[in-house]
Amino acid sequence: MKHFLFFKKLLIIFLISIALLGITSCNKQLHEGPIGSTYSSEFWTSQTAADEATAAMYGQLRASLRASSGSGVDQGEACYFVYGDLVSDLFRYAGGDTFLQYGLTSDGKIPWNFSYVPYWNNLTDWSRFYQVIALCNLIIENVNKMNNSLFTSVEKKNAYVAEALFVRAYTYFFITRVWGDPVYVAKTYNDVDYGHIPPIPRSPENQVLDSCIRDLRIADANLDYANGDITQSVTANKGSVEALMAHIFEWQHNYDSAHYYCQQVINNGGYSLEPMSTYKNIWKGESSNESIFEISMQYNANDPNFNSQGSFAEATFSFFGGFLKGAIVNQRRTSCWIAPTGGLVDAVLFDTSKDLRAKSILSYQQASGGDPAGYMLTKYSNFQTTATSSPYINNNLVIFRLSDIYLLDAEALAYKGDLTGAANDLKMTEDRAGINNYQSISDQYNMLDEVVMERGRELIGEGQWFYDLIRTNQTQQWLQYINYPSTRVNTTNKGYYWPIDMSTLFPYDNLLTQNPWWNNNSGR
Repeated sequence: MKHFLFFKKLLIIFLISIALLGITSCNKQLHEGPIGSTYSSEFWTSQTAADEATAAMYGQLRASLRASSGSGVDQGEACYFVYGDLVSDLFRYAGGDTFLQYGLTSDGKIPWNFSYVPYWNNLTDWSRFYQVIALCNLIIENVNKMNNSLFTSVEKKNAYVAEALFVRAYTYFFITRVWGDPVYVAKTYNDVDYGHIPPIPRSPENQVLDSCIRDLRIADANLDYANGDITQSVTANKGSVEALMAHIFEWQHNYDSAHYYCQQVINNGGYSLEPMSTYKNIWKGESSNESIFEISMQYNANDPNFNSQGSFAEATFSFFGGFLKGAIVNQRRTSCWIAPTGGLVDAVLFDTSKDLRAKSILSYQQASGGDPAGYMLTKYSNFQTTATSSPYINNNLVIFRLSDIYLLDAEALAYKGDLTGAANDLKMTEDRAGINNYQSISDQYNMLDEVVMERGRELIGEGQWFYDLIRTNQTQQWLQYINYPSTRVNTTNKGYYWPIDMSTLFPYDNLLTQNPWWNNNSGR
């Protein structure tokens, strides 16, 4: 299958990743041949090798999450935000987008037809995430085989394996929330295996997530909390492992375990909520003690990736820039994703006259550039104009933060019937924002609705809310509220998952199956 062909290419990709990341202390390893089982003794010979491999792993994760339509289609917005934000009806596509609009009905409204977004093949092709998994598998297998004496301590060696276990689990969780049942690969395929890899069917998502939890328990035992060191937010630590475990358990509706791991993070991680006066520090990059795990996307002059496309591939307009236009980016964009007036953001989620977040991260824009009148999200507006030839957006991508965990805990407690506990969690984020909706709720349904809405308010533009709607839909039915048909989003058809690009992937794996809804509902 296609992602196994990527495994074959991985021996080259792996070395290229290290070179592009600009982290190699010497070029010696780059000229010693590919990193396969035949050559393992030539590469996996020092702690430096493990360090380089781990950096390459994070770089590949970054590249996979950053993926856009490519080829200059539309404005290059990231699939990450299409999956988690755009299809939840929080935003309208930009006036400068030609093809994203075809995913909507002819009148430009929800529901999105995930099977018809021309030239956006990355939306239905999961192959790039299997490159991440393959790197993780290489690290787990080879670092475990290395002699303990090659490391400064056994704990350090175990930490490298733990980081790879975390990234692999996060990647499978990401695949699961977008496409449903993954193809589960935990084996490293070496040179001898290529050409002899049998087709592999998809595994039930709960089986895969159970395997992820087993891996994360190992990682949890071998990593420490950041304890207030914000520089540790860009690599896996005990807090990020437990945050991921809480998310997986919540996805599986195991609320006792989700609550337990939320409490571990809240009580032991050393994190704290960012004050509203410095709220936008959360997205600046390694600047907030609220951040648990974030992907490093800030400008780095020593990283060739930032010059590889002439416009800084990581800190460029084709990722965070999809949210920005006008003076805030020196007029380099004239259209962007907008939360339209009278839509979910100002008519349902936010009281824009009271909620301090609305004043901090939403900027009202008149209709222009083909965009409707509405609100521009400014979480990612750390725009650097000093580099006049190639100015850049200097933010990190926050994956987990403390507010997310408080609200995840509120959801778990509400489902458990502990409305007082849920309200106490909601109080943490709502009080900071100057609202107190949690005070007037006395029943489970409305408490859960408030949690869903508060997650929308707090995590808007962070690639999360559509998954929240999927996770809570059996009781709250927000997907139907935003106009996805009940027949599509029931637990049988699962039309909230994206289709898999069978024309690309099936020729390499004839056991691969399409998601149920898209068997009979493909095309426009």
